[in-house]
Amino acid sequence: MPFTTLPSGALWSLLLMLLTFGTVQADSTAEVERVLSDIRQDQPLPRLDYLHPVAPINPGCAAFEGRYGAVAIQVETHPDSPRVASLLLQIPGPDQTRALLPAVSRALGPPHSQDRRQSVYGWDWPDYRTASLHYVHGGSSAPGLTIVSLFYR
Repeated sequence: MPFTTLPSGALWSLLLMLLTFGTVQADSTAEVERVLSDIRQDQPLPRLDYLHPVAPINPGCAAFEGRYGAVAIQVETHPDSPRVASLLLQIPGPDQTRALLPAVSRALGPPHSQDRRQSVYGWDWPDYRTASLHYVHGGSSAPGLTIVSLFYR
């Protein structure tokens, strides 16, 4: 069916859906950039209204969870230290790796490895530090997740 013969309600619905997706993607990019600037690996975790303490997985560590807009956040500190050891960001929905890559690169530098076809970008530094930006497909009833992670191997 040609675009001009769509009923006006369908046309407006399609336009609204496209604009909403673009807005959600733009918001996620700004949200990820904000979180990556607020929470820096190996720096003390600042007090942030969007994080709350949870039971830690590792002994001697502190753990926090929260949400900043559409971004779910998990943080764990080094043992017996307020310094951030790991950071996990999860954004539900379609693959947003390419949209998020500029924001993540501004925080971490350009990726050290990438597979654009698989939506996987990676960073490795000395002293076992690593990071990734990748997409995990969802199941039949669950949305996929775009993941940003910083951790020690």
